[in-house]
Amino acid sequence: MYELLIVIFLIIIMYVITHLHPLNEKEILKLADKRRSRAIKTYYNYSTKEKSVDKGFKKGMKSTGAYYLINEDLSLFPSIAAGLLKYKKHEWAIIAFEKNKTIQLMWTNKGINKKTVSIFLSTEQIIAKCKDNNYSTVLIFHNHPNSDPHTLDCSRPSQQDINSAQIFSNDFNKYGINLIEFVCERGLPYEYHFSDSDTFLPTSEFIQNINEINGMSKIQNVSLHTEKIFLFNT
Repeated sequence: MYELLIVIFLIIIMYVITHLHPLNEKEILKLADKRRSRAIKTYYNYSTKEKSVDKGFKKGMKSTGAYYLINEDLSLFPSIAAGLLKYKKHEWAIIAFEKNKTIQLMWTNKGINKKTVSIFLSTEQIIAKCKDNNYSTVLIFHNHPNSDPHTLDCSRPSQQDINSAQIFSNDFNKYGINLIEFVCERGLPYEYHFSDSDTFLPTSEFIQNINEINGMSKIQNVSLHTEKIFLFNT
């Protein structure tokens, strides 16, 4: 046991000695990417528990499509959207617009049948709405009607869902808009696609923050190296 403690102590000493130098450019970029990834995951940390919704509002959702001004926390909205789509016998779509962790606007419309999700807004209309109001994120929800919920699982996206999400991402991200897509089943949201724009929480800001403290002291250098090694993108 004593020998083991000595070995551990020597390993720690060697680690500290070999990490007293400032981070180089490659190491700074690696740490900045990790910090950005963590910040994005924190920003989009939301509850996926089932939530009750206003039945009157749910019943009155216009099937041909309409905008609704709302004020809901981003952290709660996926569950709210899933609640609005619960028990719908046709596929419906909800488009939510987010800024500063708040959903300020949403669009809903009914699909053309039980098997096809249809969004009655064009890509250009969605992008224009985001640009006009400085929205950061578009969240798209659609339901999968389940005729036998006791034996069937309809919470997974179809290949068509995956393909269309990628097309939306390519269009939205280049305009600085993030995209998150969900399938909703039995009142629960299931995220299946996330893509962020490089301009959202840009890596350059994290690089600047690291550069401000990198090399200030040997202890600070060891701390940055340790963060770079042990900060995982979970």
